Amino acid sequence: DLPSENDVKEGDKAFLRREIEIFLIDGTEPAVEAEMRAVSFRQVVITHFLRFGRRVKMSTCLWVTLLVTTLETGGWAQTAGSKADLTPAFWQRDPEAGFEDEGLMHCAPTAVSDGLIYLAQHNGMTGLVAGFSHGNQIELIKELADDFDTDPSVGGTNPDKILTGLQTFASAKGYKLSKLELKTWRGVTAANKKFKIGTKPDIGWVRNAAREEDAIVILNIGWYYKEGDGYTRKGGHWIEVVGDEAEESDFIVRNPLLEPARQMKATSVTLTSIDDDLVVTNESGKANMKGYYEADGPGLPHGKTVKPILDAVIVFGLAK
Repeated sequence: DLPSENDVKEGDKAFLRREIEIFLIDGTEPAVEAEMRAVSFRQVVITHFLRFGRRVKMSTCLWVTLLVTTLETGGWAQTAGSKADLTPAFWQRDPEAGFEDEGLMHCAPTAVSDGLIYLAQHNGMTGLVAGFSHGNQIELIKELADDFDTDPSVGGTNPDKILTGLQTFASAKGYKLSKLELKTWRGVTAANKKFKIGTKPDIGWVRNAAREEDAIVILNIGWYYKEGDGYTRKGGHWIEVVGDEAEESDFIVRNPLLEPARQMKATSVTLTSIDDDLVVTNESGKANMKGYYEADGPGLPHGKTVKPILDAVIVFGLAK
């Protein structure tokens, strides 16, 4: 007989979630992840725990089955664990999702969806999301893309559209934004100016927000390409911060441009202050990025001719 949910300690749930990531996603064998996309989560657990049962503790098998039940039914009880423990690692280019333009421009709704699922689980926010399964998250990303007016033809989603879309989404779900803050050089509409609290993101503010259990932090990294004697911005990318590390400049992230298994391994990004004049060309014309941050690390792979610069940070929280 399986233990009841009441028998499971909150700490066990967080441990179990990590175990399932390691066992099913992180490479017991390549076929596992493929099967996860094709059949229900429960079927995969049963199939692979029977196949590899000798290599896995029986207690883990029992806890995994219990967790799967919770995930598939969208259990709303609060779940203990850090942001990194409870935040998914959805791949924006997942072929099963069928996003427009193969998901190339869906980084913003994907990053935000990861954060919303964390909030729903951590705080037991009934109705915020439909559930926690792979299919539920696909539908959530599509809903957010509509609210954010994500448009691949114009290069994805700018910060202003995210601010507007978050307000639309929260209202539709019966929630309010307990926090909504933006720091960026990028422009916003008059209705959203009250949320723009600065132009240059500072590392202390980002670090404090990353540590807040009820706050979601997303970073907009601009891709600045070397051209002649300078750099020109050609698009950007949104990632989510799920924690900070010992060094003040180091953060743990989810990068939706990476496939799930790689996201769970390549999690580190370092923000390094730009202390000298650095004149670039962006959508506003010429700009000096001195005082901003360059982003780099395993969690943010990029080409050799690209200088990734932190253009914007959005911090938000939700409450009834």
